[in-house]
This record gives sequence, C-alpha cells and structure tokens, in this order.
Amino acid sequence: MSVGDEGAFRELLARFRSTVYATAYAALLDPEHVEAAVADAFQEARRTATRFLDTRGTVSGWLTHLTRLCIASRQRIRRSKAS
Repeated sequence: MSVGDEGAFRELLARFRSTVYATAYAALLDPEHVEAAVADAFQEARRTATRFLDTRGTVSGWLTHLTRLCIASRQRIRRSKAS
C-alpha cells in the first residue's frame, strides 16, 4: 500500500478490520474505546505503510502489532484519567 493509495487502504480495511476489532475488543471491552483503538491502528498503518516489509512478517501480524500498541496507549490514558 503506497502512501495515498485509497483503493489499497480500503482493501486493507475490508480484509482486516474484523481481526483488528476482535483484538482490540478482547483487551478493551468498551466499544467506544475499541473503535478508537481500531481507528488509531489503521491510521498508524496508513502512516507507516511504506516501512512494512513482507519479508519480515505478515500484514495480519503487522496490524496486530499496531493494534496492541494502540491498545496499550488507550489503557495508559484510561489509567492516568482514573488516578
């Protein structure tokens, strides 16, 4: 997916959104936080797409990694607001 390739980005969303959503939901449970984490993960995927090397892993694995980073960020934010 090259930067600015909307067709490729839509395809990425169509193919992997449910996987990313399930990963986020398993950790966050709150649909509002889940949707935010999913949006963050795909935004990060769009931003870093040119650095993805398929010789180092799968697209699914890359997106799962990005999703977990976004989950951790959301959890830190929730903890800091609770303190």
